[in-house]
Amino acid sequence: MLHTVDSIGINARSGGQQHQRDLRLILCGSAGSGKNTLTALLSCESRKLFEGQLAMLDASVKKKDARHAAPAPQAEGWPAVDEQADVARGLFSADAAVILIDAGKGVLALNRHHGRLIASLGIRQVVLAINKMDLADYSERAFQRIADEYHGFARQIGLAHFVAIPLSALHGDNIAAPGNHMPWYHGSTLTDCLETMESGIPREEVIAADGTPASVADQFESTIAWMHDAPLLPGRSYSLRTGSQTVAATVTDIKYQLSLDSDERLAATKLEKNAIGVCNISVNRPLTFKPYNENRDMGSFILLDRASNRIVGIGLLHFALRRAQNIHMQHVDVNKAARAMSKAQQPCVLWFTGLSGSGKSTIANLVEKRLHAMGCHTYLLDGDNVRHGLNKDLGFTEVDRVENIRRVAEVSKLMVDAGLIVLAAFISPFRSERRLARELLEEGEFVEIFVDVPLSVAEQRDPKGLYRKARRGDLKNFTGIDSPYEAPQTPEIHIDTASMSPEQAAELVVASVLSRMD
Repeated sequence: MLHTVDSIGINARSGGQQHQRDLRLILCGSAGSGKNTLTALLSCESRKLFEGQLAMLDASVKKKDARHAAPAPQAEGWPAVDEQADVARGLFSADAAVILIDAGKGVLALNRHHGRLIASLGIRQVVLAINKMDLADYSERAFQRIADEYHGFARQIGLAHFVAIPLSALHGDNIAAPGNHMPWYHGSTLTDCLETMESGIPREEVIAADGTPASVADQFESTIAWMHDAPLLPGRSYSLRTGSQTVAATVTDIKYQLSLDSDERLAATKLEKNAIGVCNISVNRPLTFKPYNENRDMGSFILLDRASNRIVGIGLLHFALRRAQNIHMQHVDVNKAARAMSKAQQPCVLWFTGLSGSGKSTIANLVEKRLHAMGCHTYLLDGDNVRHGLNKDLGFTEVDRVENIRRVAEVSKLMVDAGLIVLAAFISPFRSERRLARELLEEGEFVEIFVDVPLSVAEQRDPKGLYRKARRGDLKNFTGIDSPYEAPQTPEIHIDTASMSPEQAAELVVASVLSRMD
């Protein structure tokens, strides 16, 4: 888990002169490695040395640590400040990193994980702070053993250079002064080392030289660190923010997940909390960007949940996918307006959502029959029917269900472009996917119809015997039993089928469609 701590302060020396500058640090360490003690020393005793934001990476953050947390100044255009937002900014603007290792425990798997994260972010000013040397009797041999072990690991991940410093944060050894316990160490103190490090330029507007212009694309390969309890799923829509640009974004493919314990690339269909993966990502309009290894401001981004506007992930852009530059929209002369006019109707999607057994398919079928009898041009997409063809390769995992609705939404958009009234009857349990379907269409073209029924009533109906299978454990990930249903909050039409017949519900929907055509 990630959180921020008090800003700390620094004056750098250059050619005998002192000038104030910002140095942004990442402080990494396992629980109990001494991060809070070290942070207190840097932020209080050494305030003359450092200024800027210190982001702290921890394995577990307890409530007692909250007293150390202090939000960084909020940048214009960013969401409301919270701990994750601070760290997201801190990670991608960091100039240097301090990896804190407990001398009594040695190099842990989490220390290796932090090293991989730092290497992937392109941070090359790194201090290996071997803390709690007092618990190792200030032994030079213990220090050298840990430094050598980490050096071998660092070569594997491309972290070529780092400075190893033995510390006792509790007693102040080698923080701002050498102390008296380790006369065998003749290197820099931590503050002396950080004082010599280079700091970055502030984020500004994009101004590019003629020879090195910024690129524009709408599909990228990226590395994403996921920070939310709910997993990242391909096909689900998020907000992506980089600099002053905000777009809708969808992970189209998780190429692999990075192992926390080795250099192995793991197959993954989703990213759970604290996982890091290399993914292809698509956005709804072109972004101006540069690869992260060329420009860390223009190549980093945050992902936000579109409902709560909270940060759920952070990432960096590697490069634009070639297909993003080779595929362009082809102009056609016969457009949606012309097709709708020839059919004398207003095309739209009537999206029926609700629990299994709520009556979605029955009502949608009645609505289509009545519209067809009136001369309307319609097409009904039903949840079961599309799984016999278009989506027959998909199962019922959360990932597959997201992809199921994404495909149906894209097909619905094409049919609306053809001038049709499309009826889509799907459980579609997640608000994010229904929102994605709505946003593919123009204003007023998506009509959400909540076919509402209590779970107990739907389970009594159980026309396909699915609830019985789910209760027995024979059917996994079944909505309402072991998978959630997120009810619409403001549907255009709300139908209570516990108190209304299918015929009455159909009349209500038809009346709404006709009113749209007046």
